[in-house]
Formats: sequence, C-alpha cells, structure tokens
Amino acid sequence: MDDLDSKLLDLFAAEPRIGVLEASRRLRVARGTVQARLDRLVANGVVTGWGPTLSPPPSASR
Repeated sequence: MDDLDSKLLDLFAAEPRIGVLEASRRLRVARGTVQARLDRLVANGVVTGWGPTLSPPPSASR
C-alpha cells in the first residue's frame, strides 16, 4: 500500500457511495487508476465490503 491507496481507503470509508469517477476527481488521478487500485485492494482482501454493515432486525414476537 502506498499514499494513494491510503487516500482511497480514507475517502471510501468516509463516503462509501462516492463512486469511482468522483473519487478520481477529488484525488486528481485517472478514473482507471482508481478502479484498478480498488480492484487490487478487493482482490488482496483489504476491502471486504462497500457500505454499511447492518445486523438483522431482532425477531418480533407478535
């Protein structure tokens, strides 16, 4: 991991729905670079999900 990977992780952790194009604009790198970096981070198990992890609702006894 390098500085760009760290910035990507920080950005997507803060705003998981930001999108690759907007991330590339904010980080001032090519969209393909962001996508390739994210793909590599997913393949290496660094990124395991893209949004809020919700627990199932408690079962209601009605």
